[in-house]
Amino acid sequence: MKPAQLGTLNTDLAPIEEDLATRIEAIFDRCPQLFGFTIQDSSALPEELRSIALERELVVSDIGVYPYLNADQCEQIYNEIAVALLDFMFERPAAKDALRGRTFARTLH
Repeated sequence: MKPAQLGTLNTDLAPIEEDLATRIEAIFDRCPQLFGFTIQDSSALPEELRSIALERELVVSDIGVYPYLNADQCEQIYNEIAVALLDFMFERPAAKDALRGRTFARTLH
């Protein structure tokens, strides 16, 4: 392949930030109680908790919900976030860099 052809392999994909915004909006739409969450580097976790990291590099933390939910409901929200972000990272390998250290909120006041 010529170098010029390489740039057109994924022309049907949205820019990564636009794609991320669409996916985050979908998470908030599916989880009306979710008000925000943070994605951290797993190196910030104690060693015994690193196994819960997404792709062994990132972890969903600081999940904010209102009104109060029970543990099962919170786990469902965590799973919604984790599955959506794992799909994103699978489809877009550069997603890890776009996610690391970011906080996502439904609205800013």
